[in-house]
Amino acid sequence: MKNIATVKKLFSKGSPWPSKVSHARILICFAVLAAYASVWRNEFVYDDLLLIVQNVFLRHWNTLPQLLTSLNYAGNGHAEGFYRPVQMLLYFLIYQAFGLSTVAFHALNVALQALNACLLHHFGLRAGFKKGVAFAAALLWALHPLHTIDVAYMASTAELLWSCFCLLGLITLLPDFTPHKIWRAMVFFVLALGCKESAVVFPALAAITFFFTNKERTRFSAYVKIWPLWLLSVCYIVIWLLFRHLHGSSIDISGVPLYTDHVVNRILTSLATLPAYTMLMILPLQLHINRVFPLFTTLLIWPPMVGVVMVALSLLQIFFGRARRGLALSFGLLWFAVALSPVTGIVVPVDTVFNEGWVYVPSMGLFLGVAQTASGFFEKRKNAARVMMAVLAVALGTATFLQNRVWRNTESLYFNIVNYGGHGDVLSNTLGLSYLQQGKFDQAAEQFQDALDYAERHHKTEWLADIHLRLAMAWLGVSMNEGENVSTGDVIAALPGNKHIAEAVGELGQVLQNNPDFYWAHQALAAIYRYQHNDQMADFHDRQAKEILQKQANPGR
Repeated sequence: MKNIATVKKLFSKGSPWPSKVSHARILICFAVLAAYASVWRNEFVYDDLLLIVQNVFLRHWNTLPQLLTSLNYAGNGHAEGFYRPVQMLLYFLIYQAFGLSTVAFHALNVALQALNACLLHHFGLRAGFKKGVAFAAALLWALHPLHTIDVAYMASTAELLWSCFCLLGLITLLPDFTPHKIWRAMVFFVLALGCKESAVVFPALAAITFFFTNKERTRFSAYVKIWPLWLLSVCYIVIWLLFRHLHGSSIDISGVPLYTDHVVNRILTSLATLPAYTMLMILPLQLHINRVFPLFTTLLIWPPMVGVVMVALSLLQIFFGRARRGLALSFGLLWFAVALSPVTGIVVPVDTVFNEGWVYVPSMGLFLGVAQTASGFFEKRKNAARVMMAVLAVALGTATFLQNRVWRNTESLYFNIVNYGGHGDVLSNTLGLSYLQQGKFDQAAEQFQDALDYAERHHKTEWLADIHLRLAMAWLGVSMNEGENVSTGDVIAALPGNKHIAEAVGELGQVLQNNPDFYWAHQALAAIYRYQHNDQMADFHDRQAKEILQKQANPGR
């Protein structure tokens, strides 16, 4: 009863909205904690393993300089990745304080989600949105299940972080965009760039915010004052392009020539994503990662055609909707377009054409704009607004609570993808490793074989040695821990009575074919051949292993 009374006090008698700003934010935080109450038991999945569990740079303070100067996958031994030092520093501090605690890493993301919702509410108030609009938009945005991929997925902290610093920067600029505020906002801009590359659009979001809040919105010279933000953005892009030119792409692009080599096809495909994103925001059903999204090469198909219509209507709204009643919707549409632009693939091809997590920041401004526009219909219907918001909040929060369970473990994530027709084979290698750690060797072997098929079809040659090694362990019936450590003693103990030694030997041979200097594969083969009394082959692999150690000890020779 005391809790009910407390909630009632949050609302004034004549208003459907919380009576005080602090009360509104308490309610938003409470709602986020309730919606994500099902996340705490979730395990490390997918890229969580690469960025956190297997990241050797997180384990010792003396590797901190390497962590902060390397790409984010370097700690796992992979050359690809992105430069996101702020995200990796937070992971490092949590690891040092709590170790591999899933609760600690989940707490980081849930706390950031609550913080971002409160910042969105504060930004809405500072930008001049109605009090009720700012609260409703922030609350419904915070509870939307479309964002579970960013919150429940521990590896997505970068998305939460750059949006946090982006909002802090915009709040700093408001309301008058004075020069000293612009230089203070630069600090948050730099931090956002250290979280994710998409933050490069911050100056454009600042310009859109100025467009909404300032009466001089039609004067081009009024926007010149934010030149330091644009200069930093341009410098960042130049450095990023130079790095990309010298070291190659930091991501593995699709490799489909029709997509990578033809900008028109990328535009058409990007247009086709717009109705898909819109449907998920309106009706968030069948949410999953690794979606199968087709490549479009013609406008004469309904998805890109609908996308063209949506863009045309948006441009009409922006051009003619500069009056007071239409300005908020124009702001929301501009915000969405700008925030989504880095991941459309139009200028630079992306490795995933469609990703639910990419609308996290774009939907912020859109929710504010749509809520302000819709509020005009409820000016004399406060009770109706109260009921509608409560129903939507409960429905979205419940959907989020249930969607978090999809991320419970690798197996639940995998079957969710497969059930909805996604690229389950992308996750086969990770699921196989999970089965291997659980001692489910037949299931592990099946998944590793699927992973090999996927790697070969998509020319992922750098994956082959690791997958063949894992498949060999599955045939031998040897478990791997989270660090994927296996001793030769484990191999020897698994050999008596094993019916798949020949298959394991074949896979270890494939490992060496892909990487002749794979020391552990030579050791494992030496142990197997010694068990089979084939001393000639055992001695050969022992010699190879010793030579590899000598090379590593004397790299210059």
